[in-house]
Amino acid sequence: MKTKIYLTVAIIITIIVTAWVSTKENADAFEQGLFWKIEKDGEYVGHIFGTLHMNDERIGVLHEKINKVLDESKSFAMEAFPSDHYWNPYSGGQLIKGDMVLPKGETLEELVGEETYQKIEDVLSGLGMERKFINTLRPWAAMRSFAVKAKSNAAILDYKLLDRAANQRKELYQVESIEEFIVTLQEMPVDAQVALLNFTVASYTEMQNIIDDMLDAYLKQDLKAMYQISTRFIPDEPENKQWRDIYLKHVIEIRNIVMQHYMRKPMREKDAFIAIGAVHLYGEKGVLALIEKDGYTVSRVDL
Repeated sequence: MKTKIYLTVAIIITIIVTAWVSTKENADAFEQGLFWKIEKDGEYVGHIFGTLHMNDERIGVLHEKINKVLDESKSFAMEAFPSDHYWNPYSGGQLIKGDMVLPKGETLEELVGEETYQKIEDVLSGLGMERKFINTLRPWAAMRSFAVKAKSNAAILDYKLLDRAANQRKELYQVESIEEFIVTLQEMPVDAQVALLNFTVASYTEMQNIIDDMLDAYLKQDLKAMYQISTRFIPDEPENKQWRDIYLKHVIEIRNIVMQHYMRKPMREKDAFIAIGAVHLYGEKGVLALIEKDGYTVSRVDL
């Protein structure tokens, strides 16, 4: 009897350890690499390419392997199309503005305080936003409105890929709509929105350095570094862990699940080329890991 109990315990421990090792190896496997081949049951399905939503010349010239695969693909999938119906010429702008603003009678200044609000107003008005409108913004919308002037006039990488695929008359898919992206931010607790906005304001002068470091990590195909840099605007102190976790959940992890869901259709139809932000590829909660859990095999393509 004791022998059976010991044997059962040993089996359970083995299963737990094996699962832990498998999870750890899976996370480690997705720390490096921008270009991945997708297969299922030994058959070719497509490729997934991690992009960077920037218009820097250093990432504008694609590797010949990427161009070749894209040209031979039947379909192209990306994050929200720039021509999403949310942006239709009749009411698109009004729709998104309606989601960005607070309920009538509430102000951003009341949520963040006079001193912080003045800093927000100075930055956003300098970017061309009307002062009256700024005070109506939800905290997440104000946070996402902070920007640094681009150093280049080149086209954003994702849109270059879209133009190439569209010119070749490929089937086009989006793996996330603007509406779905906004919903993930809307559902973020207000206190978290305020905290993250405060961090954004405090780190604004360092934003260009963060962008440069993100670009350097991308050029090194270092997904782990990119993931870590994405939250560097949040001070690395224990009391801020809750805000970092909420940010990662709403800005990356929930969206990973949405993207992986919408990837299923082009992947079922085979010969798919999928392009999403490289940060979404990283780790055990990333899109690559989710694809594998869905029965596919992914392997890195050396560039």
